[in-house]
Amino acid sequence: MWLVRDVLFLSLFLSGLGSTFAIEDAVHHSVHRVRSHKGRRHRAANDGKLRFEPEPYSKKLELNSSGKIHCKVAGGVTPTVQWYLNDNDPLPEGVTSTNGTLVVVDAARRHAGKYTCRAVDGNHSISADITLDIVVSPRVIEPSSGQQTHVTVGDTVVLNCRATGDPHPTTQWDRNRTMLKLQQEGVDVEDGANASNARVLLLNNGTLLIKNATERDSDRYGCIAGNAAGLARNELVLTVHPEGELPPAESTGVGGKAVVVSISVAAAYMLLVLALMFYCRRRRLQRRQRGEKEELEMAEGREKLVEEEEEKQKIGNGAPLQNGRLLPHDRDSGADNSEVSGVSRASKKSGHYDHLTVPRTLLTELVTLGRGEFGEVSIAKIDTCQVKKLRNKDESGSEPIMMHVLVKALTAKDEVQLAEFRRQLDLFSRIRHENIVRLIGLCNEAEPHYMLLEHTEWGDLKNFLIATRTAEEAEEYHSRAGTALPRAARAPAAPAPPLSHQHRALLSAHLAAAAARLAAKRLTHRDIAARNCVLTSTLTLKLSYPALSRGPDSHEYYKYHDQVIPLRWLPSEAVLEGEYSTKSDVYMFAATVWEIYTKAELPFCKLNDNSVLERLKAGSLEWPVPDSMPDALANLLKRCWSSSPTDRPQFSEICEETAAILQKITADDAARDSDKEADSTQ
Repeated sequence: MWLVRDVLFLSLFLSGLGSTFAIEDAVHHSVHRVRSHKGRRHRAANDGKLRFEPEPYSKKLELNSSGKIHCKVAGGVTPTVQWYLNDNDPLPEGVTSTNGTLVVVDAARRHAGKYTCRAVDGNHSISADITLDIVVSPRVIEPSSGQQTHVTVGDTVVLNCRATGDPHPTTQWDRNRTMLKLQQEGVDVEDGANASNARVLLLNNGTLLIKNATERDSDRYGCIAGNAAGLARNELVLTVHPEGELPPAESTGVGGKAVVVSISVAAAYMLLVLALMFYCRRRRLQRRQRGEKEELEMAEGREKLVEEEEEKQKIGNGAPLQNGRLLPHDRDSGADNSEVSGVSRASKKSGHYDHLTVPRTLLTELVTLGRGEFGEVSIAKIDTCQVKKLRNKDESGSEPIMMHVLVKALTAKDEVQLAEFRRQLDLFSRIRHENIVRLIGLCNEAEPHYMLLEHTEWGDLKNFLIATRTAEEAEEYHSRAGTALPRAARAPAAPAPPLSHQHRALLSAHLAAAAARLAAKRLTHRDIAARNCVLTSTLTLKLSYPALSRGPDSHEYYKYHDQVIPLRWLPSEAVLEGEYSTKSDVYMFAATVWEIYTKAELPFCKLNDNSVLERLKAGSLEWPVPDSMPDALANLLKRCWSSSPTDRPQFSEICEETAAILQKITADDAARDSDKEADSTQ
């Protein structure tokens, strides 16, 4: 009897894991519903047999949750896919069929049953049946988590294990995470042959009975409940005391301890707030004593003069201006409810970004490149002399000097995107390096705000690398990549001169220097790739941040957990846990160097996004090394791609190694050139 219970519990445990993975797979499939739809839309007509690819499978859904079951077909010409209940019945309320996907919005018990997916293409049709079960995950009611039980030697201990769930869960006890089994000495079940003599008895109702308790019985005991929906476990601590040493019962218990801890935390928080208030007040006083109050008054006087001049132009204009920015109109029309305006007012009040302000009237020849996460991304030209004049530099007699700038517009109002915009703004405002683009300014006098970054005449590194492909290389690559590339990227332009080994090593060294500068400032880029690097006419690489996630580079991004990420460039800890660090930038640096040596191929171009994600989870994603890459650089990149962040090198070490590789390649090229000259003179 007990052996049968063990087998039943193990089967329920495995089925619970299976349903858990099925629910997780459904989440990943739902993330890609747009990509799947596009794949079906662009599928070419063929004479293949109509088939499911893959065949839909049965699923268990948690009560009151939502879920999807995909039914994808291949072959045929224009197949239509529809779901039915019990072969031909209409779907119940709360269940819909959209583009071959069965959608359950709010799972109820009435939704359980057999469903049929039927695909029809002309006179041909196929169908597949699946079963949808509505389940409730188990929950342990007794014992409570962290419960402590104190008894005396010789007492009989009764430990109850009660749980709820649908189907009704089976229960089991473990001791210090080791299952209590019949094979263990002194353990038996209620109906066992040695139940009357056993000291530890497992009752049919889930209760654990320990007779004549000894001090050796003191341990952690876990109550495990499992059904088709999963597992649940609560643990208690049993302490057996010698006779006469049983501690007095605590009236407060666990709840009383929680109250004490909560009060202590609240008191510590109040003390911290008071300390911060005292510190801020003292700092303000010190600033006033140093004369900052007078400087502030002078700045306010200058703003008042500007207001008086602009007041004269107010009649011709619709909106009054103050210091080059739109007024919030709080006095006349109520508070502005725009979050972007809130950011504008906050930045104006703090003065943190005032030194970056540039009028958008200085921008000329604005050309849109695409869209990023905040809004449109464009390139334009700006007169740097005018910018310097605004910042009180002595350039009054200089002629206009036009330069290219990258314009990132902030039209989003989501707090996460606003925080990312500020992060990028702070990133480029704090860095000065020859291999990182400069922050030119911020147009924040009106909405939308513009972030202006230095741009180059040669544009981004990715398109430059693509231009160096020969027609044969482009054809071979596209035959391997297949549908992984958008149509727009498939027509190669006239090939440019290929990069030499020295040029490739030079670009890698430039990128390493830029990333090392960020690491030295304890900053992370989070999207290092060829598409986010630009080149000057002197073949100098500069790290930038166009991030056209909704434009020409959208196929290189992936929506995961409501965040758009460069999946193929990121390590597993950044994708699965959202942990960005210098070590994740190291991984992305290696991926970008790989792009340099493959002429901007898409990483893992033979795999779709789902396959890349699954291999990241399994730790089986392996980067191929290009044949043209030096062995020393290949070994360095393999270390950068280590699955463990601690095994990846620091950027200081990467800079040293890339510099040494560049020096060796330069010396080898010089030696070859000298040999050729010597041969030609003979």
